[in-house]
Amino acid sequence: MKKIKNQTPTDSNGKFSDSESRPRKPLFTVHRSLFTISWRNIWRNKRRAVITLSSVFFAVFFCTFMKSILEGVWSKMIENTLMSQAGHVEIHQKRYWDDKVIDNFMTMDAATVAALEKTEHVVNVSPRVETFAMASSEHVSKGIAVTGIDPAKESAKSNLSGLVTEGDYLTGNDDGILIGEGLAKYLKVDVGDTLALIGQGYHGASAAGLFPVRGVFRHFDTKVDIGMAYITLPAAQQFINLPDGYSGILISIDDNRALNATIQQCKNIVNPVSASNGSELTADDTTDYDVLPWTFTMERLLKTAESDKAFDHIMIFILYLIVGFGILGTVVMIANERKREFGVMLSLGMRRGRLAWSVSMEIVMMTLIGALLALLVTAPVIWLLEAHPIRLAGDMAKRYSDLGMEPVLPPVSEPSIYATQIIIVIAMTLLTLIYPVRKILKLKILNVIK
Repeated sequence: MKKIKNQTPTDSNGKFSDSESRPRKPLFTVHRSLFTISWRNIWRNKRRAVITLSSVFFAVFFCTFMKSILEGVWSKMIENTLMSQAGHVEIHQKRYWDDKVIDNFMTMDAATVAALEKTEHVVNVSPRVETFAMASSEHVSKGIAVTGIDPAKESAKSNLSGLVTEGDYLTGNDDGILIGEGLAKYLKVDVGDTLALIGQGYHGASAAGLFPVRGVFRHFDTKVDIGMAYITLPAAQQFINLPDGYSGILISIDDNRALNATIQQCKNIVNPVSASNGSELTADDTTDYDVLPWTFTMERLLKTAESDKAFDHIMIFILYLIVGFGILGTVVMIANERKREFGVMLSLGMRRGRLAWSVSMEIVMMTLIGALLALLVTAPVIWLLEAHPIRLAGDMAKRYSDLGMEPVLPPVSEPSIYATQIIIVIAMTLLTLIYPVRKILKLKILNVIK
């Protein structure tokens, strides 16, 4: 009996025509079929699906949450500094920033200050007198920083009045002094006692005065709490013997994106001659004032933040490694558990490429589902903690205060943080696909279906 060979249709040239013997399906139909198979495979083994989804979920959750906290801590520190000790824009007499002595203080008339207050985006203009003095009580003495403020403007800027725990806040023409709890304990004084301040005045004159303690405030920054005192602007100007004199003027704005425009408007007001020429101010200009952005005045803090963020990046990288190996372990488990299944499908005629593509789609879909679930859970948690930040206590709170940082963990809710972490986790997942794809392409069918 003759063995009948399979006949394969040929074209006019006598070559085998595979398209006629095995008509190809449309590409969309093929992908839709693979998508359906992959989707069903996910839920065919629910335990495996839950393990994979959990791996991706916790990876995205912890990476996003940690990055949000790290960014939030430094953002909060910069915000607190801008509120209490600096401004988005600062105006000083020329040469003052290089040599912060009283002889380099500035004078400015009330009309110019009022014009600055009317500038677009400006929400607060706080003239200050910042100097140093020896504070003496009946028992002990200590060198402190003395800041002359406008009580109403300072309260609106830094909420200083809300920090008062004993006594009263300063009033407009008050001749009293406001000190921190740490300084009050060190000097052994209470509300109603009198402090003697001795320092240097304008042009080398001696500065001395008696100031009754009006109130005591509590500040999270240990250096401020134990080393700073506030008096009113008129009292400070009288103390240094410089009427209408200021060490600088701090300006707060409502939108940091308008910083450059606000600086230019302030230059137009305080240095109209130079501004009208359209030239940039340099150290050799004959104008009276420097108008400086916060990125310059807080340069040291920003450099510290950058160096600290480098350490944060190392921590995040270590977390990514842990997460990556966790995802890889899950993918390896999927590939090894299903070796027999892969062998059966290949023996039934499924192409290795399509099988690899189907498994890849399966893992990618589980990754996307896990990342989406993590986003839906993480975003509300971060929004809640942003409104009600975690407040530290005990030794950790003290460490933060010693570093001049408020002892809170305020996360930052920014779309870029969510997007970055999801993209990184998905990229790591795609990288782990190398293992199952290679496993399928190199699989020996006879070895796995025995």
